[in-house]
Order: sequence, then structure tokens, then C-alpha cells
Amino acid sequence: MSLDDALKARTLELISQQMASWVVEIQKNIRGHQEELVRTLDELQENVARYDEKIDEGDIARAIAQVIKENPPPAPPRGPGFDRLKSSLAAVEKGTSLSEVLTYLVNEVSGYVDRAAMFIVKGPSAIGWYGKGMATPDALKQINIPLGSDTLFRTVQSGRSAVRGRLQDSPGTAQALGRMGGNPKGVLAVPLILRDKLAAILYCDTAKDEVPAPEADLIEILVLFAGKIIDMLSAAPKAAIGRTTGNMGERAAALRAGGEELRERAGVPRPTTPPPPPAAAAAVGDEGSSTVMFNASTFAAMKAGTTPIRPAPPPPPAAPSGLSAEEQQAHEAAKRFARLVVSEIKLYNENKVSEGRRQKDLYERLKEDIERGRQMYAERVPGSIRDSTNYFFDELVRILAGGDPGALGPM
Repeated sequence: MSLDDALKARTLELISQQMASWVVEIQKNIRGHQEELVRTLDELQENVARYDEKIDEGDIARAIAQVIKENPPPAPPRGPGFDRLKSSLAAVEKGTSLSEVLTYLVNEVSGYVDRAAMFIVKGPSAIGWYGKGMATPDALKQINIPLGSDTLFRTVQSGRSAVRGRLQDSPGTAQALGRMGGNPKGVLAVPLILRDKLAAILYCDTAKDEVPAPEADLIEILVLFAGKIIDMLSAAPKAAIGRTTGNMGERAAALRAGGEELRERAGVPRPTTPPPPPAAAAAVGDEGSSTVMFNASTFAAMKAGTTPIRPAPPPPPAAPSGLSAEEQQAHEAAKRFARLVVSEIKLYNENKVSEGRRQKDLYERLKEDIERGRQMYAERVPGSIRDSTNYFFDELVRILAGGDPGALGPM
């Protein structure tokens, strides 16, 4: 072995021996520190346990109670209870025609806000129809709001959802409703959707900074419920015509039994008359141009003098006696359908009805609408009932002519 190799080997041996000694010493020191650390941790745990025993939970509980007493949490918002909602739903459900349901709806909503007004959507405009809480109710009938103008009504139309806010944030709305007077602050506008179309907008306002959220939610529920009631009044299929009276649950059960006819909304029969001219056909496609029973093109534009409900006409005719329970139901349903159709003719032609009664020429003025209604009645009511009764004519006399057959004129 050379000298260099011998020196290297000896040096490595000495270094290995020294490092082995250092490792043993380091491990010994580590074990000592570990033991010391464990002892320290044990002491800390004992100290914490002793401190935990010294905590007086009673003092803490009393301190918390005192703080809560001196700084009570805000009371949760309170709105109308379920009893009141149930009462309002029952009131709206009493309506037997479009105009009655809308009138009951406005009357009920007015109990939750300072003022409520129904605006009927006719083509590009929302026209004031009936309201509660206004100093001058007739002023509402003079209001015609273009849906294209910058108002809450345009927002409701485009979003098809309710809008709640402050009137001062919508100058266009404040200007459009100036005829209503008053000094409202909080406002709410809710769409009434019928057959997937915007048929009307319910406007509400209050002297408060805003319509409270619980009241706004309840009003939205009432509007939605009113829409379903109106749909049910117009959508009962022939198969269920004898089962569309009764409460909401009974009506819904009858309608569910209607099958495909109901799903196709058979409440409006398929037209058998020639298609309308191009201008009228275009109007039918406008948002809000369809009513529950008729296409808007069959009606004259709503006039400012429209009123929701006149003094009650003579009572409806009674069904023939000696009928079975099932036949009695069928007759009642036929009368109800005739009443619904004629009520809507009157709703959208108030001025013509008033003038026709004076001039004794109602049929001549409303011939198109009456004949369309007669056709609908004929398609929906069994022939055995049509041949043995005059329910449709009776309702024309009772509702349109106010009980005076002569007011219809030659037919």
C-alpha cells in the first residue's frame, strides 16, 4: 500500500470513530430534551385543569344575560298571519267571472297597503280599470300608461315579475300616475299572467318608505292565486263541465280529470270562422292582447269609463226541476259558463253596453262578440241542455240588458 493510501485510510478511520461518538452524545442530549419537554407539557396540562376548575359558569351566564337585557336583539319582522291570508284567498275565490275576481283581488289587497289599483294591459298600454284607497277613484280610469315608457310598468312587463321600491326612484312612474294624487313613497307592481301572457298589472303604494316585504310577498301570492282562479273558470273541459263548481280543491280535481283537453287549454275552442285580417292577427300576438275567453282583436279598445261591477242584475235562471244530481250539476255548469262568457263581453264593452241599453240596440252594437260567445257556448255545452234551455240568451238579458229583453233589440 502506498503512503498516500495509508494516510487516507487512517484518516477516515479516525473521523468515523469521532463521528460515532458525536452521534451518541447528540442522541443522548435529544432524549434529555424530550423528557424535559414531556415534563413541561404535563405541568401545563395540570395548570390548565386547575384553572378550568376555578371558572364560575354562573358568573358568565349572569353576565351574558345582563348584556342581552341591556342590548335586546331587534324583533323579527312581523307581517300578516296565515289566518288573514286564508281569509283573503277565500274572498278572491268567490269571483265567478274575470271582472269579479279582479275586483275582489283589488279589494283584498287594499287591506294591506294604502292604495291598490288594477291596470288592464291592452296592446302597448296599461289602462287604469279599478282601484281602492284613492281620493278620486274616477281619475284612475283616465290613466293610460305606455308600456314602452320608462316606468315600473315597463320593468314588470319585461321581467314578468314583481317590482318593489320607492316612487322617487322612478320619476317616470310618478309622472304617469300623477292623476291619482296623494304623496306615496313605497310602491309595488305585480304582473297578472293569464295563459302565459301579461293580462294586467296590480299597482300598490303606501306612505311608508317601502311596502313591507311580508305584505309584498302576500300580495304576490294573492295575484298568483287570482290568475289560477281565472284560468280555472275558463279552462274546464267538456268532460268536467258538471264538476267545476265548489271550492278550490274540488275545482282542481275536476280540472285534473280533463286530460289532454285541459292541457291544450280547451277552454277556448278552436276557431271555425275565417282567420282575422292581417292587422287584427298582428294584434293577437301582442303581449297582453289575449283575454281569458276571447282574442283581444274581437274587442274594441277599453274605454276610460270602464267600471268593475254595476248594481247586481236580476238573479240567474233556475235549472229545470226533477233532474238527477248529475244532471243538475251539468245544468249549473252550463249556466256558469254562459255567465262567464257574457260577463267578459260586458267587461270589455262597458260604454257600448251603456249606450246600447239606452238605444235598445245591444245586439247590433255587440253582434260579433255575442255570436262568438254563442258559438263557444254551443261547442262547450251538451246538446241536450242547449235544446231544453235558453241559458245563454237568459244571461244576455240578465247581464248585458240589465233584465230588459227589449234592450237587446232585433236579433
